[in-house]
Amino acid sequence: MMEATLFAAAALIAAYVLAPAFRRMPAPAADRRAALEAAQRAALRALHYLELDWATGKLSDEDYRAQRATLEAETAQIIRQIGDAERIS
Repeated sequence: MMEATLFAAAALIAAYVLAPAFRRMPAPAADRRAALEAAQRAALRALHYLELDWATGKLSDEDYRAQRATLEAETAQIIRQIGDAERIS
């Protein structure tokens, strides 16, 4: 009987100690903003390399326009998200 009581007490203590590790915490706004800014830099870098590929003849005009439109849309979305994050903060 004593062993069962000690086991139950140890299980309760372990659950109390480990509970914070299993809770999901929202990412702080600073972390989200840093991630968005990193995504913005990556998107702008991709646009730069796209320009280089087009200028050196590695891309046709049609492929260049299609890829540029996609990258510009992604970059604009990231910039909007950064703006939204600033308004929330």
